[in-house]
Amino acid sequence: MFAGWLVAAVIGLIGLPYLLGSVSSPTIEVSGSESQRAGRLISAGLPSFGNDQMIAVLHSPMHSSTDPTFDAAINAAIAALGPMDGVDGMVLLPRVGDARPVQVLTETLEPLRPLFRDEHTAYLLVGMSGDDRLRQNRVPVQQAVIDEATRAASAGAVRAYLLGGTAFGQAVQEAEISDLMRIELVAVPAAILVLLVGLRAPVAALVPVVIAAASVLSTLGLFAVIRDIFPVDGMLLIGVNAIGLGIGIDYALFVMNRYREELAKGADPLAAIRAASATTGRTVVYSALILLFACVSLFLVRWHIFAVAAVGTMAVIAATAVASVSLLPAVLVALTKWLEWRPRGIPRLGGENGEAAGRLTRWADHLMRHPWPYTIAVTAGLLLAAVPTPNMTLGFDSEARALADTPVITGFAITDRDVPGIGATVTILLSRPADSAEPNVEPLLVALRADPEVAAVSKLDNGVDLTAVLAVPKHLPTSQNVVELVRRIRTDIAPTYAPPGLPVTVGGPSALISDILTETSTKLWWVVGWVLALMFAVLVVVLRSVILPLKAILMSLLATGASFGLTVLVFQRDVSDQASGLANQGLIWPQVPLIVFVVLFGLSTDYELFLVRRIQEEYRATGDNRRSVAVGLQSTARSITLAAVILAVGFGSLLVSEINGLKSFGFAIAVALIIDATLIRLILVPALMQIMGRWNWWFPSWPGSHRRGRPQAEALRELAEHVPAAAVIR
Repeated sequence: MFAGWLVAAVIGLIGLPYLLGSVSSPTIEVSGSESQRAGRLISAGLPSFGNDQMIAVLHSPMHSSTDPTFDAAINAAIAALGPMDGVDGMVLLPRVGDARPVQVLTETLEPLRPLFRDEHTAYLLVGMSGDDRLRQNRVPVQQAVIDEATRAASAGAVRAYLLGGTAFGQAVQEAEISDLMRIELVAVPAAILVLLVGLRAPVAALVPVVIAAASVLSTLGLFAVIRDIFPVDGMLLIGVNAIGLGIGIDYALFVMNRYREELAKGADPLAAIRAASATTGRTVVYSALILLFACVSLFLVRWHIFAVAAVGTMAVIAATAVASVSLLPAVLVALTKWLEWRPRGIPRLGGENGEAAGRLTRWADHLMRHPWPYTIAVTAGLLLAAVPTPNMTLGFDSEARALADTPVITGFAITDRDVPGIGATVTILLSRPADSAEPNVEPLLVALRADPEVAAVSKLDNGVDLTAVLAVPKHLPTSQNVVELVRRIRTDIAPTYAPPGLPVTVGGPSALISDILTETSTKLWWVVGWVLALMFAVLVVVLRSVILPLKAILMSLLATGASFGLTVLVFQRDVSDQASGLANQGLIWPQVPLIVFVVLFGLSTDYELFLVRRIQEEYRATGDNRRSVAVGLQSTARSITLAAVILAVGFGSLLVSEINGLKSFGFAIAVALIIDATLIRLILVPALMQIMGRWNWWFPSWPGSHRRGRPQAEALRELAEHVPAAAVIR
């Protein structure tokens, strides 16, 4: 057993450098979306524009764009970048101070001339081929080549910066990898510190860390082996580490605490590990299965990032579950005599007189006497915290702080001062039968010019079967104004003013963002329905109750809603008065709510199972609901709280990232876990179970069916009530 896990961990360690070296950018397009179809239409009908376009920004603080030195830099940039793999074409856009008509695509480019105001900047439109991942992987080399060429041709006076969704995605990817080490340097020591403080036993504190490390390393080893088949990105690595660390420590902690509890009752190590595995170990397996099936719901979303998140999460959860039922029992039995060891002078948890246990007992008794006031107060507080949730605005920030001093942000800053929307051009494509007449798009051009968000409009026809109408917005592609423009074009302007009878396809960077937002919002209720139905079904089967699963769903919704509300308050702000498109817009990444929802419901189900199954054990033995709830709370409160704090530390470590999207993701999960482990598990769940009494365990039965889970003591009382005393005497 030890040897197998040691080999898996060593493979992970050896493969880690190769894995980090092969990390690639994620596929950002939405499968089957309109923007994806538009990219393919452009690639086929206008091949020099590729299936994606970037802008090369050439800028000099001292030379105007028409200066001979600047001209030399432009020619050098075209000569260096043009022949490279993945570059299908390059076009010089109109320059300030150059009165000569452009020599190519005159009808398309001349209407754009009034947009450009900065005489120290020139722009090249670059057509790129290849899929998302391939294009992003090429960006670093392309950026280095074009910048080196322009500097060499101008004695360092002109610099070049590649802009666009492809360049932005690649820059975010590099920032995520850079943040990974910083996050781990915070998460792992913090988790160990929490365990040491919570358990006050060094060996016992390290056991969960060893299990988590084995799970994470074996998962990373798997991805290192299959990296050529399944490309890995930075977000997947961050997720595997955060979830693996938290879940691994949680599962190990619950099993270890039950093992120590059995030892304290006088059981020998083998009997104790059998008892712990049969109870808490089984609950760990149930919990892992729930999380695995919950993650399946992410495959419903056609955005590739969700599939990657699901695969990474499922892999590390599976590894953790296997480690918890195979490696962990062996480690616990081997280290039995060391689990309670502590340096001299460090008292046992709660003191020798059991002060902590006494406090929990008093709290449980107090809560059992006053369940209604606590239920009302906590519920009201969580509902109040959830009030901002409907105001959550999804989108992508420029991440200017995280990407400061990178070429993409430097270039964005230049265009933001000059022509912000040049990288956000919305492309309206009209397909027609081959060699038919060019359609009349003048009404469409007029309607687009009248839109307050459109800065300029032009058109381009390939002379065969495709007409492209280009609408340049007034803001950066990440702006909500541009996303709204795409929606207006698709739902109002194009259907009304485009030539009738021709298929219309809207694409471009802003259209991609719009498709991402539409896909996530459309699939939201499918994912929510899947997770809720799964949670209800599993809890009904495991707990043999209808009321408790319904209560668990409501509790999880309260915690999630409160977490989202607080996330909106902390990370989202009104930016309607901000002049710069590079300012933090306070938007929440589109993938954050769905992934947070799935992970939180899976984890909250874990805590529900650990708490309620302990209560159920006691209730089956005694039939006393009040005593069962109190005993269950006393037995699991410390473990659940400690486990949640460790998970919150793991996800909270994402707050050290420079990327706002990662910060909001970590904050949302960390806050929800703290709420769930304290207000929900320590107050609401036991209070509601006290209020509902025997209804907690109601389960529909049919004539002749056997009522599993019926408490022995309750059955004996009912027998005594219905059998005459004389019959008993006889």
